[in-house]
Amino acid sequence: MIQKKQKPTLKRVVRMVEDLFVAVEQLRLQIYNGDLALDEYMKMKDDKEAFIKYLEEKYPKDDQDKEKTKEK
Repeated sequence: MIQKKQKPTLKRVVRMVEDLFVAVEQLRLQIYNGDLALDEYMKMKDDKEAFIKYLEEKYPKDDQDKEKTKEK
């Protein structure tokens, strides 16, 4: 006899959402702290403006795409 998969209980769904929230919050904090560390390093080396200029030259803003999306 084939057993049907049971639906997750509300308690289990709530727990999964809480786990996802914690994981997203940890990633957000890691990105924030990495950004702070990079900024402090650039201040220490006194080349923040040169680095920003390099990034702007290497990765120019792509604002040329003016196509509109198709409406459904």
